[in-house]
Amino acid sequence: MLRFITIALTIGSSLLISPAVLAHCPAWTHEQAQQEIHTLSQHIAAWDHSYHSEGQATIADELYDQARAQLHTWRTCFTDLAPPEPATAALQTARGSMDLPFSQMGLKKLSERELQQWMSQRDGLWIQPKVDGVAVTLIYKNGVLQQMLSRGNGLSGQNWLAHAQVIAAIPKQLPNAAAQVTLQGELYLRQNQHIQAQQGGNNARSQVAGLLNRTTISPTDGDKIGLLVWEWPDGPATMPERLSQLQQLGLADSHNFSKPIATLTEAKHWREYWYHQPLPFASDGVVIKQSQRRINHPRSPYPPQWAVALKYPLQQALSTITDVTFKIGRSGRITPIVHLKAVSLDDKTITKVSLGSLTRLKKLELSVGDHVAIALSGHAIPQLQAVVWRSPQRQTIQPPIAQHYHALSCWQNSPECQQQFLARLTWLGHKNNLNMHGVGAHTWQALIAANYITQLTDWLALSATDLEQLPSFAQKRSTRIIDAFTQAKYKPFSLWLKALGAPPSITPQAEDTWHTLAALTADDWQQQRYLSRSNAQRAQAFFQHPDVQHAALTLQQHAVDGF
Repeated sequence: MLRFITIALTIGSSLLISPAVLAHCPAWTHEQAQQEIHTLSQHIAAWDHSYHSEGQATIADELYDQARAQLHTWRTCFTDLAPPEPATAALQTARGSMDLPFSQMGLKKLSERELQQWMSQRDGLWIQPKVDGVAVTLIYKNGVLQQMLSRGNGLSGQNWLAHAQVIAAIPKQLPNAAAQVTLQGELYLRQNQHIQAQQGGNNARSQVAGLLNRTTISPTDGDKIGLLVWEWPDGPATMPERLSQLQQLGLADSHNFSKPIATLTEAKHWREYWYHQPLPFASDGVVIKQSQRRINHPRSPYPPQWAVALKYPLQQALSTITDVTFKIGRSGRITPIVHLKAVSLDDKTITKVSLGSLTRLKKLELSVGDHVAIALSGHAIPQLQAVVWRSPQRQTIQPPIAQHYHALSCWQNSPECQQQFLARLTWLGHKNNLNMHGVGAHTWQALIAANYITQLTDWLALSATDLEQLPSFAQKRSTRIIDAFTQAKYKPFSLWLKALGAPPSITPQAEDTWHTLAALTADDWQQQRYLSRSNAQRAQAFFQHPDVQHAALTLQQHAVDGF
């Protein structure tokens, strides 16, 4: 979960926001802020209702956490529109009629730096995996299960005792138990060798919530649910005592998944271990808690001070679209590039992602200001996964006209052709083509900006003296570039064809020249060179195109081999 620290001082009726928070405040008008806060509030309310009332998660948990943190920040920035929500806001749709004897208000999620400070002030610490399931309270009287209460809104929930009776993992009786035993734990979807780093949450929490929101659960479905008890609020005073007695009561998982720690290094070790090792459940981080804790207010509406969470690395990050630009390649392919408010994933700072095609842009119906989910592919390439919610301020994005760009467009520089023309020149000098060492996109761009190059072959007429007139083109560099240009003239005809962008289906023979290939009709390409009909048509179109013919004539004038 993203965390923002709020420091406010009230002076009279004004509220001063700390610089740390102010840095995250968007530069919105009063009206825009009102619309944005209202839109996100509606989405969160819908997600809450779907999850708590219908047992369906319509958004990934980590994206939900980030969205709620975003709303909190906006409310803090614009307190005159909507004051920050209370700590229980996320759970209001889940409240039930049964009071919980001990509240379940969730845990504070800390960064490593914050955890270091928290741990430095405490001792007797233990760590457990933070199971990604549905929290419940089990109440036993004289060893017999009397109630299973849902977490609800943290203070009151529903009685799921009927469901508990068919979940084999829940003990119906506790041997030699005290008169009253209250256990807090997590019902989880049983998994076989689940590796969180590879498989993510697998929608496991939602599946359990869906089962528990049914009127009845079948024994088969009940067997799919496991239990990990993570707290015994009215139990023994220390963690070792609690774990030992839980093991005696038949709840060995609590003991098996609890480890003593003393340092942040140890905490990080167990977080990494459980993140990458097979577990019988999905998890979303680790919980660090004190062995001895004082529960002065059993029904406190605030997170406990004696336990905190350290989350796993985000697999999806929430970001905001700041712009959409378009990259036009040598072949005329148009690729939309989505620019983002910077986010971090796996130690990478991501500020833009490629959409791949105009078709996907049209399908997503993106607008600047939309809030999107970003993830890394298997090759650590950032990808836009989905639109999480749309900005109410819609801005139409106008892509380039696709019909204007193709394999034979933009052989001269013009405002509309800058990208494709530069891509053609860069391809021309690439090491796999004419191999112009030291001549890359920046060099071509400088020559275009100086109006030295407007046609694809204009560079053939340049001299070192011409280049020395330009800023940053000293004599040595200019001479080196002209040498690369000169050497390119003597490259084989086959490389020149490739460098000019001839269709890859064309394989010139040893005796071929430009004139012999340009004289071939589409039928000739099929019958003599064994090309398919479509490739034959592309070959003929290339050699007959006026801009290509103009380039060939220039190459002939410069005595380039084959022309």
